[in-house]
Amino acid sequence: MRASENSRRRLYGFILFNVIEEVIIAIIAFIILFVFLPTLLVPGMIIVAIGLFLFTLVKIYSYWSSATIPVYDFMIGQEGKAITTFDKEGDFWEGKVVVRGENWKAQASEIIVQDARIWVHGIIGLTLMVGTQPEKPPETKD
Repeated sequence: MRASENSRRRLYGFILFNVIEEVIIAIIAFIILFVFLPTLLVPGMIIVAIGLFLFTLVKIYSYWSSATIPVYDFMIGQEGKAITTFDKEGDFWEGKVVVRGENWKAQASEIIVQDARIWVHGIIGLTLMVGTQPEKPPETKD
C-alpha cells in the first residue's frame, strides 16, 4: 500500500469517527432539549449544529496541519544512488535518486551523473537535497 493511500484511509477514518461522534452528541442534545427545554428545541438544535460543525472544522484543520507530511529526518546522512543524470533547473541541479529502496526527486548544488553514489544532506518538502560527498557533522565545542 502506498503512503498516499494509507494517508487517505486514515483521513477517511478520522472523518467517519468525527461524524459518528457528532451524531451521538446531536442526539443527546436533542433529547436534553426536548425533555427539559421544549420551547428552545429549534434554536437549541441550530446552535448545537453550528457548534458541532465548527468543532469538526477545527479538528480537521488540526489533523491536516499535523499529519500531512511525515517526518523523514532519518534520511539525512543516508547513502543512495542517482538513477538519472541531474539537469540544471534554476540555481540547482535536479534529478531522481533512490535511497533506502525508494525513488525520490532530488536537488543538488553540483552536477550528479547517473549511477553516482549520493548522500542526503537535507529535505525540503518531499525533495531530497543531496551531494556526492557525505556531509560533515557540525563541530561541537568542548
